[in-house]
Parts: sequence; C-alpha cells; structure tokens
Amino acid sequence: MKYDEKLTWILDRKNKKIGDEKAYQENIDFVHSLGKKCDCVGWSELDMNDTDADSVLDAIQNCCKENGWHARGIYERVYTDIVSDWYELKTECFKDNTICSPETVMSDSGDEINLDVIRAYRELKPAPKERFGIYVSERFRNACMKHNIADVDFCWIQDNGKYEAEQYFYIQPGKNIPRIAYGRELDVSKIDRLQALGGFLPKIGSVFYNLQLICLQDCYLKEDMPDGGIAYVYCPSGYHFAGRYKILIHKDIAELLIAEKALARSALTPAYVAEECPAGYILDATAKKPKIPDDHIQKSLLAFERLKAKNRPQYIISEKEAVRFLRKAKNERKKEFNKKIKADYVWEIENSAHKAVLSYYMVCDGGLLSDEYTFLSYCDSLTVTEEFFASLQKEELLQDKPVGIVIATCIDGDFVLVREDGTVIRFSHEAPECVNEWQSVANFFVDALNDNE
Repeated sequence: MKYDEKLTWILDRKNKKIGDEKAYQENIDFVHSLGKKCDCVGWSELDMNDTDADSVLDAIQNCCKENGWHARGIYERVYTDIVSDWYELKTECFKDNTICSPETVMSDSGDEINLDVIRAYRELKPAPKERFGIYVSERFRNACMKHNIADVDFCWIQDNGKYEAEQYFYIQPGKNIPRIAYGRELDVSKIDRLQALGGFLPKIGSVFYNLQLICLQDCYLKEDMPDGGIAYVYCPSGYHFAGRYKILIHKDIAELLIAEKALARSALTPAYVAEECPAGYILDATAKKPKIPDDHIQKSLLAFERLKAKNRPQYIISEKEAVRFLRKAKNERKKEFNKKIKADYVWEIENSAHKAVLSYYMVCDGGLLSDEYTFLSYCDSLTVTEEFFASLQKEELLQDKPVGIVIATCIDGDFVLVREDGTVIRFSHEAPECVNEWQSVANFFVDALNDNE
C-alpha cells in the first residue's frame, strides 16, 4: 500500500537549556545549510518524498557524529491509496474561550463521565469536536433523526452562552469495533518492527536517538467491521498510553450526511481496513466505552428544547471587533506580521474587490494568523488569486466555480476566498470543492485568530 512519510526533527546537545540562543542559531544554520526551512529554534520538516531526503538523513547523522549531538523527531505515515467502505470522523478542539467548567455524570457501571459545558456561539463553524468526548453538531443529529439512523444516541451538552448558536451533542454509537491494529509502544528501540514497517523508518531509527512519536494510521480488520451504520473504537488510556477513541461512519451514511450538509467531506478520513494485521503493528482488543445513562440523555434533550424555545440574540462579529482581534495578535506576535499596507495602495484597494479586506490591511499587510492560516499581503493576494483561477479553469467537471479573491492560504495548501456576497470559504486544494464557510470576513479573522488560543 502506498503511503507518504514526514519527519519533523531537531538537533539536541548535552546540557542544552531552554532559551539557549546559541544552540538555536546553530540548529538554524545547519538546517539552512541543507537548503531547508525551520522555525525559530530549529525544528524542521522533511518530506520523505523529496529527492534529497536520503542525503539529508546522511547529513544529520554525520553532523551528530562530528559534534556529539543527537537527533530527535516525530515520524508520521499516511496511506494515500486507501479504498474503504468506512471513514474515521476527524475532530477539532473547542476554542479555549468556548469551554466552561464541565459537569460529571455517573454511568450505569459506576464510571465517572465528564461532559463539557460550552459557550456554543464561540464556535463559528459546526465541525465535529473532541475533548472529554466526541461531539457533533445539531445538524448532524437532525440528519440522523431524519433518516432514521439506528443504534446511536445523542446527549446534548449544556450551552451557557448568551447568544443563539448551533448546538453540540455527545455522540454515543452502540456498535463497538472489537479490535484495532496500531503503532502502540513503537520507538527506535523496536528494530524488528521498524524493519517490518519499512520505508524510511529503519534508517531514521538508526540515525535518531529519540522519536517522540511514531504516528501510523490506525488499522481495522475487515472481519471485525459491522455491516454498516455508525460505530466506535475505544481503548482506555494508561500511564504510558494516550488511549484511543474514534467514531467510524459507513460510506453510505457519510454520503448522506454530506448531501444533507450536516458534515463536510474534509471531516472524514478513509479508514484503513485490512484482511490481516499489517507487519510492525500491534493488534489490541478494544473495550466498551462507559455509556451516559438514558435518564440523563432524556433530561439533556428536555433542557435542549427549553433553550431552543428562548429568544436569544444573534452573535454578530463586527469588523471593528475583528480588527481589534487582529491588532491584539500583532502586538503579541510582532515578528509574525507585516507592517500595515503602504498608503500608495489604499486608493487602488478602495476601488477593487479587496475593499472588503482594507481595514485588516491597515493593521498588517499579511501575516501568520495561526498555525493553520496565513493572511496574504495585498500583492501576494493578487498573484495567488490569478494563479488560483487559472488553475480552476482546468477543472472541467466543476459546475459551480467560486468567484472572488484569495486572501489567505492554509497549511495543507487550501485557499481562503472572499466571495462577491461577502461570505468567506475555504476551498480544497485536492478536491475542487468548498470545505468550510464563514458568514463574513470578520467571522473568518476572529475564527482564524482563535485557533492560536
């Protein structure tokens, strides 16, 4: 099976301390000598598909031998040609300013279950979320009810926000997948397993003294998968183990949810389902996750109906508020933002589609909004917009092509566009489709900046 490999790495020295600027600069200089980029302390990413990947590993090994240094990193492997009847649900974290103090309920088996309490209006896009549990949006639940999706319960999580917002529900499937194959307890000392996994892992294991994480895509056995529906896999966490909890959705239901606009396609990852446990993996039995009692679910749904009956005001993010957010971020992270737009460009912007973004250019002409989103400078926006629409012309099967300007890019290569009606979309760099939407430019900026909180 084909896969992509990525190595995130840094060099360590004996007795190096946090804030050792000399060591950081040595790291940076070494990375630059390889023709690569890095962050402010020397962390760098290496795509193992790069033609020079092997020589970069050799250079890291030689540098460590000559200087008595050590290489530390994180290895990730993602399979690229999976064809599956099942998808894993991808989750995001709640924003920090969304979360209130949680409530605790007891399961029928006597286990404590923490349930989040939130300010739902802080979540500007209704994507699946994860914290104490896995939560889905109100529209996800509505679609399941509309189409009589069986063997799954939804428990409303309390919303203490003062504004109207889409609600969230703890999802509790009844079907449990009994086994999971994954890279548990895998590190550089497991030479036999690294050899069995192949790719660059054996060589990386011989060069690096520490791989903090070896991230392999989880695998499920074909004989263990249900006939359909929504299922879950659960392995309790332990002292040396973060555990596993994932929701899996059969492709028939996944397509239904996408068609109902209850779930974005980008929130799904094809599940790796194999005939047998892959070499180098460990096959573990899963457990039954403690369930929220039926009486608590019913109480939660009554409270949900009472909340929906209230006439709460809409949360409207003004341009003034969004500009304040941007200015605050720039003051806190000055090196990550450009200076404000030059006065020479203001008249030109005022008479163009970029007028919708002028207030933000007056704070900074581009910058790093978060790890996820980069706000393009005005000149870069013009160039990227032209390239984007030239590329889009090649998509002959795409009927509804967006019209607008590209104002930001995403870490995975997606584009953020302001449309003619003022709404903002995230357009996938892979499938030619919209994978997210914000109601205004202000909403986008606040949401993107909140990704850092």
